[in-house]
Formats: sequence, structure tokens, C-alpha cells
Amino acid sequence: MQFRVLGVPEVHDDVADRWVPLTSPKQRQLLGALLARPGVPVPMARLIEELWNGRAPGKAVNALQAHVSRLRQLLIEAEPSRANSPRLIARDTGYVLQVRPEELDSARFRTGTARAVALLDSDPRAARALLKEALGLWRGPAMAGSTSGPLCAGAAAELEEERLTALQALYDVQLRLGPRREAVGELRRITAAHPGRERFGGGRPWERAVEQGPDLPPVPAAAAGTGAGDGGELLRLRARVDELVDEQRLLRTQVERLSLLLARRGRAPGALTRR
Repeated sequence: MQFRVLGVPEVHDDVADRWVPLTSPKQRQLLGALLARPGVPVPMARLIEELWNGRAPGKAVNALQAHVSRLRQLLIEAEPSRANSPRLIARDTGYVLQVRPEELDSARFRTGTARAVALLDSDPRAARALLKEALGLWRGPAMAGSTSGPLCAGAAAELEEERLTALQALYDVQLRLGPRREAVGELRRITAAHPGRERFGGGRPWERAVEQGPDLPPVPAAAAGTGAGDGGELLRLRARVDELVDEQRLLRTQVERLSLLLARRGRAPGALTRR
């Protein structure tokens, strides 16, 4: 079984190669809430708040139990061998969904990024591969369509922050290893998606570092022809200068960002440790 929250909450039955049919939004939200802290019992009161957001029906406990029973039955149908030991069980005054870390995409994402961070200095190429693999698990916004309650919304916000941190680490190492042209393009796309996020730019909007062009005169109109002869060569040189200036500014902002981060944490650069 594979449980997924890096996108719409869903369950995949690997044996039958099919998706478990979660047909109602509340089933997906219940699944997401139980996977927000996998293996940890979630009190019924919190699940009721999650599913109805302060507008619970008169018999909220019965309604919750009905949703839990339906989700449990769907999981048993996908795993008949666990009929006597279902994954979704009552515990303490709530419910817990039992999943192994390798069965949950968010856990695999976190494991992959942690392994990558540990290798950033000693083996940056391996770190880059691990970061790409971890980020490839994302299918859309975390808990997509299920964030009306506090449990899923909080977990989604944490995961999104971790995704952006992993992206930052990936393009830091990409700039070190190259090809840098690819990294510059991707950094621009991230900037467009998160225009107000100053963290990437080391205390100033990141887009300022990637959008400012080089202070060079424009290519004369007469030279901007078909790409043949001296005019074409000039255009190619100008394009290469643009790339180099982009790379230089991006590298400078990475140094500024890291310096500010270390200063806020009260660490000297040599004292940086991996988490």
C-alpha cells in the first residue's frame, strides 16, 4: 500500500495496481488528518473539528464513527490479509492509522531530503540526485482539497515550507555543479510562483537578483538580424553575457542568504551543522 499526501490525499493498492476509491471529500480529509502525524492517535474531538470546522452535526461522534468505519472497510478491501489487524484502529480517545515510513510519500520525502542534506558537502552529486528524487514525489499542493480544517492545513503548511527548503538546497547545489543555465531558469520559475518570499534572496525579494539585467547597451537594430554574420555573433555574445551575469548575481545572493541565516542562528559559517 502507498499512502500519499503530497497532492490530493489518496491510497494506492500496489498488489491490485488500483486506487482505493475514496469517493467523498470527507474521506480524503479524514485520511489526510490521520496521516498528518502518522502513527499518532488523533482525538475524536480534533477529528470532528477537522471534518466539520465548528459546524458539527448534532450526533457528531456517530457521524465521525461512520466515516471511520467506511475508510477502515475500504482499506481492508484493499488488504484482505489485514482483516483481523486493520490499519485504522481506535486508540485512547481517538483513532490511529498505522503506516510504515516507506509507505507514506511525505515520510519518504523527508527521509530523502535529510539524506541529501547530510551529503551536500561530501558528495554534492549524490545530494542533487536525492533532492530531485524527493521533490519528484510531489504531485501538487500537500493535502490538496482537504485543508479546510486545522490538522491538514497545518501539515500542508509545514510540508510546503520543507518543499521550498529542499528546492533551495537543490538549486544551491545545482549552481555549484552546473549546468547553471538550467538552475537560473528554474529559480525564475520559483520566484514567479512565490513573489513575496524574501528568504530565497537573503533578506530581499529573490526576483530582484534574477530579473535585473546586465548594464549593457542594447544590440543595434541593424545587427539584430537573422543570426548570420557579425550581427548573429553579437547576439550570441550578448546572450552569453546575460547568462553569466545571472549566474554571478544568483551566486552572490546565495552567499548573502547563507550569511544572514547563520547570523540569525548565531553561528559562524564553520559551525554550520546538518539537521
